[in-house]
Amino acid sequence: MGLGRILLFLAFYNTFLFFLSGTAFGTYQVRALYPALLSIAFFAMRPLVIRLDSKYKFILNIIPMLICVLLNYYLIGVLDQSVDGLVRKDELFSQFDLWLFSMPVARAFYEGLAFLGPLRSVFYDIMMMSYMSYFFLPIIGGIFYYRSLKEKLKVGRYFFSVILFFSLNFLFYLIVPVSGPQYFHAHDFGIALPLSAFGQVLWQAVNDGQTTFIDCFPSGHTGIAFLVSIWMFRIKHPARYILALTTLFIIFATLALRYHYILDLLCAFPLAYFCHRVAFFFIPVRP
Repeated sequence: MGLGRILLFLAFYNTFLFFLSGTAFGTYQVRALYPALLSIAFFAMRPLVIRLDSKYKFILNIIPMLICVLLNYYLIGVLDQSVDGLVRKDELFSQFDLWLFSMPVARAFYEGLAFLGPLRSVFYDIMMMSYMSYFFLPIIGGIFYYRSLKEKLKVGRYFFSVILFFSLNFLFYLIVPVSGPQYFHAHDFGIALPLSAFGQVLWQAVNDGQTTFIDCFPSGHTGIAFLVSIWMFRIKHPARYILALTTLFIIFATLALRYHYILDLLCAFPLAYFCHRVAFFFIPVRP
């Protein structure tokens, strides 16, 4: 299922982060080497892994994806903090939004929905739930893709595309550090989002789980949702239209909830498509 190649890629990527942390940020982050150790452990167990049923290999493919997302997202935040914050690029992104809307996009959403009155909180709760659905999409998409395949081993392409997207996404966070409208335009958002008590719980959960404040460009939410949708349309999965609608809701949510600029979203689409195409070269044929 491509697990060996995926682990090898992740080992090289995190070894690069390890050396980058020491040479560019002054402190070698040993934790960055955890995926390399994991790769060695899996290699030692290779004879056992090969004999496993495909459904267990599918589960094993989830492990590198989770490690890539959780560990490396945390490490990017640590690198940013180690230099007391990289120089933010929000001004350029903000100016593009102002050129399009003459105001921050989130404010345009807020003012445009004023006619809803008290029901505006329903819209924002739906946006908050849509935003949270992103955290489950890669696994849900993987399950759908795996169950639809006749040749189960090809599911490795899906997992590699997701890991590649996150890996490139995290590098862009360092190259183009952007904090997002909720921080850069804090003075324009004197009014809190009209969330219900339930929406506030979700909002707080997102804020508590944020370990880096340069995670805007490109939009990981938009890119991953679009990438999963690409895979679902490729296999003509019955849920493909629901996932496409979810992607649209996630896009609206990233803007309405003050997380992203328009440029964050626009650049996420080509990156997601690139990762989808590269997956077929990285895992070209069934073993």
